[in-house]
Amino acid sequence: MVGNRAFAARNVEVLREAQTALNVAFGAILSAYVGVSLSEIDNHPFDQRALAWFFLGLAVFILCLCVGNSVILRGDYRLGATFLLFAGVAAAAAHHEAIAMGFEGAILRILSACWVVGLLGSNAVLTAINYIHHRNRI
Repeated sequence: MVGNRAFAARNVEVLREAQTALNVAFGAILSAYVGVSLSEIDNHPFDQRALAWFFLGLAVFILCLCVGNSVILRGDYRLGATFLLFAGVAAAAAHHEAIAMGFEGAILRILSACWVVGLLGSNAVLTAINYIHHRNRI
């Protein structure tokens, strides 16, 4: 039978690969939505400064979300929560700029919420699997 540490390590490695695919998928969906929205905005003048702040906020959101999730997987929950808090602030700033430019805010909120739930939910599933495996070995 596989030891608890080896079992948990293998599960974390599988989860990281799955979450990388999840990040790519949500990044592609978000990019496609932003591209469609920008093509609609292109039909009339828009604020280039607001667009720059939107992309900066979006980049910080994605970076902090992914780093925070990775830190949580290593077991440093306080630092992970700090990164997730920064991700939330950046998402709110990007959302504000997107609304000002004419993006559909509901779609951005849904995409962001699904992404966060997907990452953190998969962490919860991994924790449950490791707990059940550990519990059965006692």
